[in-house]
Amino acid sequence: MDVLSDILGSLRLSGGVVVDGEFSGDFCVAAEFTPGHFTPFFPVPDKLVSYHYVRSGKLIVELDGMAPVTLEAGSIAILPRNDPHRLASRSGIPPANPNDISRVTAEGVHRVTTGTDGEKAEVWCGFLETANTSDHPILDALPPLLTLKVVGGEAEWLDTSMRFLAEQNPSSEVVAKLAELFLTQAVREYVEHLPAGASGWLRGLTDPAVTKALSIIHSRYAEDIDVETLAREAGVSRTVLGEKFTELIGEPPMRYCAQWRMRVAANMLRDGKQNAANVAYAVGFNSEAAFTRAFKREYGEPPATWRRRMEEEAKERAERAAGGLPEQIVRYCTAKDGTRLAFSAVGDGPPLVKAANWLNHLEHDWKSPVWRHWLHELTTGHTLIRYDERANGMSDWDTPEISFEAFVDDLECVIDCAGVEKFDLLGISQGASVAIAYAVRHPDRVRKLLICGGYAAGWATRGDAEEIARREALITLTETGWGADHPTYRQIFTNLYIPDGSREQVDWWNEMQKVSCSPANAVKLQRALSLIDVRDLLPKVSVPTLIFHSKDDQVVPFAAGENLAKHIPGATFVPLEGDNHIILEKEAAWQHFTRVSREFLNSGDWEASAPAIATRTRSEDEFDTCNGPDGARIAYATNGSGFPIVKAPNWMTHLKHDWTSPVYGHWYEFAVQLGKLIRMDLRGFGLSDWDTPSFTFDDMVGDMEVVLDHAQLERFDLVAVSHGCAFAMAYAARHPERVRKLVLVNSFAAGWRVRADPQEIAFRESLLEMNRQRPSFRRSLLGEMFITLYFPSASDELIAWHNEHFQTLGPVPNMEKMIQLASMIDVRDELPKIKAETLIFHADKDGNAPVHVGRQVAEAIAGARFIELDSANHVLLGDEPAWRQFTRQARAFLRG
Repeated sequence: MDVLSDILGSLRLSGGVVVDGEFSGDFCVAAEFTPGHFTPFFPVPDKLVSYHYVRSGKLIVELDGMAPVTLEAGSIAILPRNDPHRLASRSGIPPANPNDISRVTAEGVHRVTTGTDGEKAEVWCGFLETANTSDHPILDALPPLLTLKVVGGEAEWLDTSMRFLAEQNPSSEVVAKLAELFLTQAVREYVEHLPAGASGWLRGLTDPAVTKALSIIHSRYAEDIDVETLAREAGVSRTVLGEKFTELIGEPPMRYCAQWRMRVAANMLRDGKQNAANVAYAVGFNSEAAFTRAFKREYGEPPATWRRRMEEEAKERAERAAGGLPEQIVRYCTAKDGTRLAFSAVGDGPPLVKAANWLNHLEHDWKSPVWRHWLHELTTGHTLIRYDERANGMSDWDTPEISFEAFVDDLECVIDCAGVEKFDLLGISQGASVAIAYAVRHPDRVRKLLICGGYAAGWATRGDAEEIARREALITLTETGWGADHPTYRQIFTNLYIPDGSREQVDWWNEMQKVSCSPANAVKLQRALSLIDVRDLLPKVSVPTLIFHSKDDQVVPFAAGENLAKHIPGATFVPLEGDNHIILEKEAAWQHFTRVSREFLNSGDWEASAPAIATRTRSEDEFDTCNGPDGARIAYATNGSGFPIVKAPNWMTHLKHDWTSPVYGHWYEFAVQLGKLIRMDLRGFGLSDWDTPSFTFDDMVGDMEVVLDHAQLERFDLVAVSHGCAFAMAYAARHPERVRKLVLVNSFAAGWRVRADPQEIAFRESLLEMNRQRPSFRRSLLGEMFITLYFPSASDELIAWHNEHFQTLGPVPNMEKMIQLASMIDVRDELPKIKAETLIFHADKDGNAPVHVGRQVAEAIAGARFIELDSANHVLLGDEPAWRQFTRQARAFLRG
């Protein structure tokens, strides 16, 4: 087996049902395989490769952002990531929904038929599930669409084989084996025709040395292979192999080797034929404990836990496909003011009540690609009680009052009418506020409280001027465009709530506007929701509470979810990756939500088990030390989980006090929401040695190298502030293979003495003299120099904190050493060597590092993006608007 076949084999492809497509005349069908299209017929996995084989006639394949591709008989279209696409006779025809044109014949054939009178195009369509849950490099490297022309006897053989797959319903393994043949050939042809100057993962398959190294890694994963062995057998030097491999494959050879070994191990575990101990030895580990540690680093959980979860998810998918959605009976009750409310109880098990939110409809939700997976999940093992909000769905649209108090009264009415005494309560979006109010009023009836995308204060109450302006504009658009097929309104409104939505989900959202409520009620609802304020109720919540919130939610700020968790006693907070306000089924956040929420609802003692299951705002620091190049002891700390984020060191920090610091606490709270945070105290400060043999720029960079090696970090994101940016830039230039992304805040490449501005030098010298001669004249030994220059908007809290802690941060002589060192920094020659994606922020009124020096850094780093912030603080403070802008942009950059 060659390298390409070996890599494709590692995907562990399994086949789905093959669909018989019969189109004619003018036609267009949305061909992306989604649960919304095909759930009535067969289960569709989260990650898949889709394909279409044209057996007669011709058609075009359309993908947004690409020119249409024409396929004739004998051609195959392959979509490696199942990107949204359309099959059509010509461009410009509105796509039909496969849900409306799909059926299963009496012979068990899955058939899709559409079009007008005219020439026919017959197509076999199918998909392949990728068993590996982690991203696979070959799928990421391929274009959205591959095509392959099958000719001669192969075409006849393929047509016969596809007909057999469609009509005989063979095993998924048989389907996969056939499809894998043409997938491999299509990828092989694509690689053979790569342009000469192309780079990237696939280009590595055309380089003899890299290909040989890949072949060794793939076939001899159980051996103790090192770089020297790979280089020798590939016929090149260690340096050449390392450079070529890293450039083309995107990571060092040994890192790739470790990942491949874990991928092989995952496939062995998934097969279920061997226990973890046997798998450990099969992939080259001498002990099960070492294998468990390595596997956990790669997949985030021990092998046994991972395999158990894979088995449960596979079983769940099978049960879901076999069982379908249960039938529901809609009932009605009457609220205090006479409003008729529609509600239903579906499923079997302990009661779970969902507080209403808008854009719901009891009947239409069952077919909704936005809500259907929620109903599947919530009715599994529970009796789900839900209702349509007043002025919405099947409840009365003509109601005397639309207000928060009415919403809470309606929840009370539905619960009493449903006859449940003790239940779990779910609140999504504004339903969270309603659920919180109910839980405070009726603590004896609510067993557990589950919140997703919620808030305690509506947008008008939160008072953010930018958000209010945006919302007011949205209300104006609602008045004129609600439910209309107007692209401007649909794009703005839908992109806020489900920015990652598929074409089907976007179309449904637009249709739901028409059937859920009137334009007038939509405006009234938005006004009522804007005024919600249950902040004073949060400390009164006495039931176990679990809170989820998407990190880049564009409707309800992430901080709103954090605020709920901060003020509800004992609440557990789980940040979710993503930017959808309503979690969609195909995003990773949905799997995270379902896993943790099940543990929460099924656990008898949540508080005892929560830390092992969910992610709180932050965990306890793990402290460690190592010795710098000259023997100085350097302290560092690790906190959180996920992809590593390293903060480069700078002066005036202390590992044990920084979480309470008004200068750095919010930085670290932000970082641990994104990944595993590693930070260190600079030599001469904090927990690191104060009295060191040397105090130079190279010492600082050398300390970083030692710490990151000691922490066993192979690849990470690097964030830096102030002079720490110079250390970070030097490190990134010297170790390009290890830094994935680089974020710099108020950076400079040349210190103030190097910049040689006479006025700046005179100013700085006078401040140094003040520091030497008049320390007692100032608010603290940090002095007016530090406070005024670094934090012009310093609060009394910040000043008081430094007055209390200055003696523990570091000795005054070391402060002057650091000032002198920073003044002589010059890393301008290092900047062109930086290969990491770089995002640079700079305060436009920074008095310590003028904004133009930040621009100079951005201009010298290839591809760097520069963002100017409206601030005068050298280190951004958590209560200024610039901090919100920074976190929004930095989060999107690091997640991208």
